[in-house]
Amino acid sequence: MRQRLRRTRVRLTLTYVAAFGVLAALAGAGFWLVFAHFEYATVDQALTAQARSIASGLNVDNGAVNFGADVPLPGETTHGIAVTALLVGPTGTIIDQSGGNLHPRPLARVIDRAGPRGTPFSVTLAGHPNRVLVLRVASGHASLVLARPIGELQHTLAETALLLLAIGIGLLVSTAALGYWVAGRALRPVRVMAATVRDISEHDLGRRLGLDMPPGDELGELSATFDAMLSRLETAFDGLRRFTADAAHELRAPLTLMRSQLEVTLRRERTPDEYQASHRILLTELDRLSRTAEQLLLLARADAGALHPRQLPLDVDDFVEEVVTRWLPLAQRQQLHLRTEVQPDGGLVGDPDLLRRCLDNLLDNALRHTPAGGAIVVSAAHQGSWWTLAVDDSGPGIDPALRASVFDRFTRADEARTPTSGGAGLGLSLCRAIAAAHGGDIGLAATDRGARFVVRLPARRTDRSHDRAPGAAGPGALPRGSARFMGHS
Repeated sequence: MRQRLRRTRVRLTLTYVAAFGVLAALAGAGFWLVFAHFEYATVDQALTAQARSIASGLNVDNGAVNFGADVPLPGETTHGIAVTALLVGPTGTIIDQSGGNLHPRPLARVIDRAGPRGTPFSVTLAGHPNRVLVLRVASGHASLVLARPIGELQHTLAETALLLLAIGIGLLVSTAALGYWVAGRALRPVRVMAATVRDISEHDLGRRLGLDMPPGDELGELSATFDAMLSRLETAFDGLRRFTADAAHELRAPLTLMRSQLEVTLRRERTPDEYQASHRILLTELDRLSRTAEQLLLLARADAGALHPRQLPLDVDDFVEEVVTRWLPLAQRQQLHLRTEVQPDGGLVGDPDLLRRCLDNLLDNALRHTPAGGAIVVSAAHQGSWWTLAVDDSGPGIDPALRASVFDRFTRADEARTPTSGGAGLGLSLCRAIAAAHGGDIGLAATDRGARFVVRLPARRTDRSHDRAPGAAGPGALPRGSARFMGHS
């Protein structure tokens, strides 16, 4: 029973019934009170009219009062209900009477209960309920008492109350049945949604509820929300499956190369030079494997919301020059022009290690895709409340078909390159995660030639008197704003 009461349909029905029961009780009580008021008012009007008619024809002679011969003394009402009239003197003696349905003595004793203005009231006489009216007549020397039984009236009121109670119970039962049916109809879409969602698994995320509900309906909105959630889950699971497959592929490739290298090396005795060459190949693959694992770990932390950058003051111009300086030897070997364009306009607050990794990834991407003789420009500018760090290259640019997915994980501009000719396709994804962790973003800007990646970071001015963050510009850094031309080696 308790379990059944927890059902929403039952609780809604009980709420309907309770609310309707209160309203029905108030309406029934109000109707009965109004009906009783009108019934008593009819009796009181009849008694008052009769009393005034009798009082107007009383015979007063030398202080003696009695019913005159011309007084129309009431014997019963027009409906055949007996009426008793009594004249009582100031000392309580009965002067005259009409009608004999009540004993005069008990009736005479109710004079003291009469209101000052002759208001009718109810009293029990000889075990029967009566309506009594007392009027002072003959200048207060006598009292006129009229009484009529109201047992039939009270019986009618009792029958009316029972009828209203029966109607109320019938309406409550009807309301309960109707409320239960309406609640079931209203909650049917919820049951359909629950059954559908219960049957959906991670292998069946393509299903949708697809309920046909009127526009603006709350359950229709809930259904649309469920469908949207399923779409997001489907996209997330598809991305997770692709991510897992790509990650497994990227980790398997260096492991396969390392295993092959070891198998070849161990087939026969090698010279020390051959072992050193084999170990250098293994070290290269280990570096690649470690770099991929570290990138995956950082991306996993970013997905979990656990990538919290340190907040350290950075001089942007010193920071950019320091990062570019480390890439100059590689640019020289590849016969590339590498220069910086930095506004010496304050600094920002961020994590130098993460921001350095972001610029390293962008520079690595530019160096790998820019042919010999090309140019790469790293620029930084302060625009309003933002710093923009941009890396431009003069390479072939990004294929329009890849522009929308260039920041997705394991996306490569050249799918045909070998494991040793490029990265795992995680660098740009990591740049996006680092920018987002700093409250900024990264985008691919439109350009006539090559590719232009722009990182936007919130500008927080810092005092140059602060200590530089670890890894900031030091001895041997490039002069600020200088241009670099790396000739052929």
